[in-house]
Amino acid sequence: MNKKWMIGSLALSLGLVSAGGGALAASPVASIEGVRTVAASAPGKEGPATINNLTERSVVPLVVHAKKLYTYASRGGNVFSPELFTYKAQEYRYLSSDLGSKQQLMSYIKKGFTHNAAAFYAQTQFLEHEGRMAQVNADLGNSLDFTRATARMVSKTAQAAVFELTVPAEGPNGSSEVVTVKLKKVSGYWRIDMSPDTLF
Repeated sequence: MNKKWMIGSLALSLGLVSAGGGALAASPVASIEGVRTVAASAPGKEGPATINNLTERSVVPLVVHAKKLYTYASRGGNVFSPELFTYKAQEYRYLSSDLGSKQQLMSYIKKGFTHNAAAFYAQTQFLEHEGRMAQVNADLGNSLDFTRATARMVSKTAQAAVFELTVPAEGPNGSSEVVTVKLKKVSGYWRIDMSPDTLF
Protein backbone atom coordinates (compact mmCIF):
# COMPACT_ATOMS: atom_id res chain seq x y z
CA MET A 1 0.00 0.00 0.00
CA ASN A 2 2.78 2.38 0.97
CA LYS A 3 4.71 1.56 -2.21
CA LYS A 4 1.71 2.31 -4.46
CA TRP A 5 1.09 5.60 -2.69
CA MET A 6 4.74 6.64 -3.19
CA ILE A 7 4.70 5.70 -6.89
CA GLY A 8 1.44 7.62 -7.34
CA SER A 9 2.89 10.68 -5.63
CA LEU A 10 6.04 10.47 -7.75
CA ALA A 11 4.03 10.24 -10.97
CA LEU A 12 1.86 13.16 -9.84
CA SER A 13 4.85 15.33 -8.97
CA LEU A 14 6.55 14.46 -12.25
CA GLY A 15 3.36 15.30 -14.06
CA LEU A 16 3.21 18.68 -12.34
CA VAL A 17 6.82 19.44 -13.24
CA SER A 18 6.19 18.47 -16.86
CA ALA A 19 3.03 20.57 -17.02
CA GLY A 20 4.95 23.56 -15.65
CA GLY A 21 7.58 23.06 -18.34
CA GLY A 22 4.89 23.10 -21.00
CA ALA A 23 5.11 19.39 -21.85
CA LEU A 24 2.10 17.33 -20.72
CA ALA A 25 2.82 13.63 -20.64
CA ALA A 26 0.40 10.69 -20.56
CA SER A 27 2.55 8.05 -18.89
CA PRO A 28 5.04 8.16 -15.99
CA VAL A 29 7.86 7.13 -18.37
CA ALA A 30 7.05 10.02 -20.71
CA SER A 31 6.85 12.30 -17.67
CA ILE A 32 10.36 11.35 -16.64
CA GLU A 33 11.60 12.01 -20.20
CA GLY A 34 9.82 15.38 -20.11
CA VAL A 35 11.48 16.33 -16.85
CA ARG A 36 14.91 15.42 -18.24
CA THR A 37 14.31 17.51 -21.34
CA VAL A 38 13.11 20.53 -19.35
CA ALA A 39 16.04 20.27 -16.96
CA ALA A 40 18.59 19.94 -19.75
CA SER A 41 17.17 22.64 -22.03
CA ALA A 42 16.40 25.33 -19.43
CA PRO A 43 19.96 26.75 -19.11
CA GLY A 44 20.41 26.70 -22.90
CA LYS A 45 17.16 28.58 -23.45
CA GLU A 46 18.05 31.16 -20.80
CA GLY A 47 21.61 31.64 -21.93
CA PRO A 48 24.45 33.01 -19.79
CA ALA A 49 23.02 36.54 -19.81
CA THR A 50 19.94 35.44 -17.84
CA ILE A 51 21.50 33.51 -14.96
CA ASN A 52 19.62 34.17 -11.75
CA ASN A 53 21.12 31.30 -9.72
CA LEU A 54 24.84 31.98 -9.57
CA THR A 55 27.02 28.96 -8.76
CA GLU A 56 30.58 27.80 -9.38
CA ARG A 57 29.26 26.08 -12.52
CA SER A 58 27.08 28.88 -13.91
CA VAL A 59 29.59 31.70 -13.39
CA VAL A 60 32.01 30.35 -16.03
CA PRO A 61 29.53 30.53 -18.98
CA LEU A 62 28.64 34.07 -17.86
CA VAL A 63 32.30 35.12 -17.91
CA VAL A 64 32.82 33.42 -21.32
CA HIS A 65 29.78 35.33 -22.63
CA ALA A 66 31.17 38.58 -21.18
CA LYS A 67 34.55 37.99 -22.85
CA LYS A 68 32.81 37.61 -26.23
CA LEU A 69 31.13 40.99 -25.68
CA TYR A 70 34.47 42.54 -24.73
CA THR A 71 36.31 40.97 -27.70
CA TYR A 72 33.71 42.23 -30.16
CA ALA A 73 33.73 45.77 -28.73
CA SER A 74 37.52 45.92 -28.34
CA ARG A 75 38.07 45.06 -32.00
CA GLY A 76 35.62 47.78 -33.08
CA GLY A 77 32.62 45.59 -33.86
CA ASN A 78 32.16 44.00 -37.28
CA VAL A 79 34.38 46.35 -39.31
CA PHE A 80 36.97 44.71 -41.57
CA SER A 81 38.49 47.91 -42.93
CA PRO A 82 37.87 50.50 -40.22
CA GLU A 83 37.51 54.21 -40.85
CA LEU A 84 40.59 55.79 -39.28
CA PHE A 85 41.37 59.31 -38.08
CA THR A 86 44.03 60.99 -35.98
CA TYR A 87 43.20 62.77 -32.73
CA LYS A 88 45.87 64.32 -30.45
CA ALA A 89 48.64 62.51 -32.37
CA GLN A 90 46.97 59.12 -31.84
CA GLU A 91 45.36 56.94 -34.51
CA TYR A 92 41.73 56.02 -33.80
CA ARG A 93 39.14 53.88 -35.57
CA TYR A 94 35.36 54.32 -35.59
CA LEU A 95 33.26 51.47 -34.24
CA SER A 96 30.85 49.62 -36.53
CA SER A 97 27.33 51.05 -36.86
CA ASP A 98 25.79 48.58 -34.35
CA LEU A 99 28.07 50.09 -31.66
CA GLY A 100 28.24 53.54 -33.28
CA SER A 101 26.62 55.62 -30.53
CA LYS A 102 27.41 55.68 -26.82
CA GLN A 103 23.91 54.34 -26.08
CA GLN A 104 24.40 51.41 -28.50
CA LEU A 105 27.80 50.59 -27.02
CA MET A 106 26.44 50.76 -23.47
CA SER A 107 23.41 48.58 -24.30
CA TYR A 108 25.69 45.98 -25.85
CA ILE A 109 28.16 45.85 -22.94
CA LYS A 110 25.31 45.71 -20.40
CA LYS A 111 24.34 42.29 -21.78
CA GLY A 112 27.07 40.95 -19.49
CA PHE A 113 28.13 43.85 -17.25
CA THR A 114 26.51 46.26 -14.77
CA HIS A 115 25.65 49.81 -15.82
CA ASN A 116 28.56 51.26 -13.80
CA ALA A 117 31.06 48.81 -15.30
CA ALA A 118 29.80 49.54 -18.84
CA ALA A 119 29.85 53.31 -18.24
CA PHE A 120 33.42 53.22 -16.90
CA TYR A 121 34.53 51.12 -19.87
CA ALA A 122 32.82 53.39 -22.42
CA GLN A 123 34.29 56.50 -20.78
CA THR A 124 37.87 55.28 -20.34
CA GLN A 125 38.43 53.08 -23.41
CA PHE A 126 36.48 54.95 -26.10
CA LEU A 127 36.27 58.43 -27.57
CA GLU A 128 33.09 60.14 -28.71
CA HIS A 129 34.18 61.98 -31.86
CA GLU A 130 31.77 63.93 -34.07
CA GLY A 131 28.82 62.03 -32.60
CA ARG A 132 30.35 58.60 -33.21
CA MET A 133 32.16 56.19 -30.92
CA ALA A 134 35.81 55.46 -31.67
CA GLN A 135 38.77 53.73 -30.02
CA VAL A 136 42.55 53.67 -30.32
CA ASN A 137 43.47 51.58 -33.36
CA ALA A 138 45.16 48.67 -31.54
CA ASP A 139 44.51 45.06 -30.58
CA LEU A 140 43.72 44.35 -26.94
CA GLY A 141 43.04 41.40 -24.65
CA ASN A 142 44.93 38.49 -23.14
CA SER A 143 45.43 34.89 -24.20
CA LEU A 144 43.59 33.13 -21.37
CA ASP A 145 41.09 30.40 -22.22
CA PHE A 146 38.06 31.20 -20.07
CA THR A 147 36.10 28.26 -21.54
CA ARG A 148 38.37 25.92 -19.51
CA ALA A 149 38.26 27.98 -16.30
CA THR A 150 37.34 26.52 -12.92
CA ALA A 151 35.63 28.69 -10.32
CA ARG A 152 35.69 29.00 -6.54
CA MET A 153 33.13 31.09 -4.68
CA VAL A 154 34.80 33.58 -2.35
CA SER A 155 31.64 35.31 -1.08
CA LYS A 156 27.99 35.65 -2.05
CA THR A 157 24.95 37.58 -0.83
CA ALA A 158 21.54 38.01 -2.45
CA GLN A 159 22.83 40.96 -4.52
CA ALA A 160 26.63 40.61 -4.82
CA ALA A 161 29.21 37.88 -5.26
CA VAL A 162 32.95 37.37 -5.70
CA PHE A 163 34.49 34.35 -7.45
CA GLU A 164 38.07 33.33 -8.13
CA LEU A 165 38.60 31.74 -11.53
CA THR A 166 41.64 29.64 -12.34
CA VAL A 167 42.08 30.22 -16.05
CA PRO A 168 44.55 28.28 -18.21
CA ALA A 169 46.47 29.98 -21.01
CA GLU A 170 45.35 29.26 -24.58
CA GLY A 171 47.28 26.46 -26.25
CA PRO A 172 49.10 23.48 -24.73
CA ASN A 173 51.84 25.48 -22.99
CA GLY A 174 51.61 28.26 -20.46
CA SER A 175 50.52 28.43 -16.87
CA SER A 176 47.12 29.25 -15.39
CA GLU A 177 46.22 32.59 -13.87
CA VAL A 178 43.86 33.30 -10.99
CA VAL A 179 41.33 35.99 -11.91
CA THR A 180 38.96 37.63 -9.41
CA VAL A 181 35.45 38.32 -10.74
CA LYS A 182 33.02 40.65 -8.93
CA LEU A 183 29.33 40.40 -9.75
CA LYS A 184 26.05 42.13 -8.89
CA LYS A 185 22.44 41.22 -9.47
CA VAL A 186 20.66 43.59 -11.86
CA SER A 187 16.89 43.25 -12.41
CA GLY A 188 17.02 39.64 -11.24
CA TYR A 189 20.03 38.59 -13.35
CA TRP A 190 23.74 38.45 -12.54
CA ARG A 191 26.11 40.88 -14.23
CA ILE A 192 29.87 41.37 -13.91
CA ASP A 193 30.59 44.48 -11.85
CA MET A 194 34.05 45.25 -13.25
CA SER A 195 35.12 47.14 -16.35
CA PRO A 196 35.79 44.58 -19.14
CA ASP A 197 39.32 45.89 -19.75
CA THR A 198 40.29 45.25 -16.10
CA LEU A 199 38.92 41.69 -16.21
CA PHE A 200 40.19 40.60 -19.63
